[in-house]
Amino acid sequence: MKRTMKRKWKTWLLIASASLGLHYFMIILAQIVLNGGFSFPALFALLEQRLTLPGDAVRYLDIAQNGYVAEGENAINLVFYPLYPLCIRALGAVLGSLPLAGMAISQLCYGGAAILLYELILLDGTAENAWDGVLLLALYPFSMFVMGVYTEGLFLLLTIGCLYALRREKYPWAGALGFLAALTRTQGMLLIFPAVYEWVTHRLGKSGKGMRPGDAALLLIPAGFGVYLLLNVHLHGNPFQFLLYEAGEPWYQTTQWIGRNIAVQFGQALEYPPLGLFIYWVQIALYFFTLGVLLFGARRQERVAYLLYGGAYLGFTYLSGWMISGGRYMLCCVPVYLVLCKVRPGVGKKLLIAGEALLFFSYSLFYLQGFAIM
Repeated sequence: MKRTMKRKWKTWLLIASASLGLHYFMIILAQIVLNGGFSFPALFALLEQRLTLPGDAVRYLDIAQNGYVAEGENAINLVFYPLYPLCIRALGAVLGSLPLAGMAISQLCYGGAAILLYELILLDGTAENAWDGVLLLALYPFSMFVMGVYTEGLFLLLTIGCLYALRREKYPWAGALGFLAALTRTQGMLLIFPAVYEWVTHRLGKSGKGMRPGDAALLLIPAGFGVYLLLNVHLHGNPFQFLLYEAGEPWYQTTQWIGRNIAVQFGQALEYPPLGLFIYWVQIALYFFTLGVLLFGARRQERVAYLLYGGAYLGFTYLSGWMISGGRYMLCCVPVYLVLCKVRPGVGKKLLIAGEALLFFSYSLFYLQGFAIM
């Protein structure tokens, strides 16, 4: 037993260190390409500039430092969910630096997410499948965001943890992790779909085991979103105030039919060719690629709960009008990795991994140069 656990810990350590090490290798390689050489001061400056300052990172750090406000220019920070900045504030009090705390949380959670993904795949697949899944996640072309002050690392950990708990029929754990996921990003509440399916199948199905007291914990998943709505009420008296802020400057995001959004992105890609390479063409390609993967998973009879979550995640994400961060959002569509990891070894799989690696390096390089990758 001790030997088995020791072997597991070694495997987990290898998974986390390899996943994070691959990212740091890419960052160092990008620095060498950009600067013609390597130095630790330049590396630290690059990490601070690109992983803690641009885009949403500044707003998460502001919430961690000052909290939410009901008035002033930072009132719009309400569109960002509270769990991640709360974690930054807590760890920042220990480390003495909020940016360092934000990066530490993201990277540690990403390492943990890679381990949980390995264990989740191992429940229905081989060790080779599990390693392929970890590699596919690590090489996702926009996975550089797991290294900075963004929610991706934390959300991946909570999402995969919830799916793992559901697969093991640990419903109290699934409810608790889903609750936290719903306090991290809007898509977290979508975990209720695989949760209900798994519960109905295993508790009320023909070979069901009957209801148990702990099953009610699954209701914590939508309750997480409810807590966020209460935050809106507390600050503004309107549970959907965040939607009003999202519809205004600087996001201009409203809910529109997917077909219309895809058409708009196509038009913007033609009108703004440089942005098309980093945003619009990418988002269009990811939509159809993910849809194809989910249909392929259905044909291969992948677990229905995973496909339900993947479909809900894809559809919900692409209902967002004027979306400019689709590449980052789709990083957390976990069912894609769960399906692709089980593709039989061969030329197709090698090309997939090689293509991911090339795009991962290219977009990491562009991001570290300050290109419009969001």
